[in-house]
Amino acid sequence: MADVFIPRHGGQLRELAAEFDLPETSLIDFSASINPLPPSGALVNTLCEQIRAGTTLTVYPDPDYTALKQGIAKYVQVDAPAIAVGNGVMPLLDAVVRCLGLRSCLVPVPSFSEYRRVFDACGAKYCILRGVEEEDFAIDAGRVIAELKATRAQAVLLANPHSPSGGLMSVVELSRLCEAAFALGATTIVDEAFIDYAPEESLSQAAEKTRGLVVLRSLTKFFSMPGMRVAYAIAEPGTRAAMESCLPAWPVASIAAEAARVAVEDSVSIAAAREGNARERAWLADMLRSLGLKVFPGRANYLLLKIDAGLRPLETWRRLIVEHRIVIRACANFEGLDERYFRVGVRGHADNLLLVAALREALQLCR
Repeated sequence: MADVFIPRHGGQLRELAAEFDLPETSLIDFSASINPLPPSGALVNTLCEQIRAGTTLTVYPDPDYTALKQGIAKYVQVDAPAIAVGNGVMPLLDAVVRCLGLRSCLVPVPSFSEYRRVFDACGAKYCILRGVEEEDFAIDAGRVIAELKATRAQAVLLANPHSPSGGLMSVVELSRLCEAAFALGATTIVDEAFIDYAPEESLSQAAEKTRGLVVLRSLTKFFSMPGMRVAYAIAEPGTRAAMESCLPAWPVASIAAEAARVAVEDSVSIAAAREGNARERAWLADMLRSLGLKVFPGRANYLLLKIDAGLRPLETWRRLIVEHRIVIRACANFEGLDERYFRVGVRGHADNLLLVAALREALQLCR
């Protein structure tokens, strides 16, 4: 299995279907951490009406994204002048690095591989702080500050909830880390792509009035609309303006902006997504542990698990695809992890039952 194809990202079903000669539509995707609830009927109806009216397609987007920013501001409870929008978290991270002139950044690993690509493209040094598995890869504020002092990095980038472990720092601990970093002259960048599952721990409200703090958030994962590529940043207005100067004009299409606005105003769907995920995540974690797997505690819509090397982890992964049409995320290409680690998205109960049964069979065959 040394030459096995491992996708760079979750959700790459087309590539996997071609690799294993399977119909793409036959695969059940646990590799992308997307809310399993489909976009609401209200959202779909709004988009259909916009397309039929014709103006969404024939008129340029509002360059200020006024309606979208107002919707986000109400959802996050910040003022609209603190919000910048972009076509994904990575373009916004790129804008942060460029507008602040960052030449170095500290990143705890394991972490999302695209972070390094952004810093490399910006010519900034990428400093890593290796997480401790015995501590569930939790981010330790003391270790981060000590490493900032040692490396003299100009910024620290943290994901909260952490990806891929799903671990969550409290807003109190994260605020203290931010203050300590600022005292060292370092900017704190927090990727809150999955914070919608634990909004009480968000730093978004602090970011609009705090120098040296930028929060990045996504509308892709929680709102089940990855094809729309909408994300936003929250920062004090001066930093927000500087970021926008580094973004292209009209970074988000009109139809995507309208979809995002409707999504953040749908309080019923938002509550259902949080409640359903919490219930299924707890059940799935217990069932995976009953199979003898190490499951890391997480607060997002995914779980990181570890398969013992003696169980031939990549062979188990392959069997899930070929024999059960189930795709989980192989994490061997996450910096700081290897072929024993996998991430599974939390789906609906029927799909989660299929995953547990398939894993049980695949693991038995790989003993």
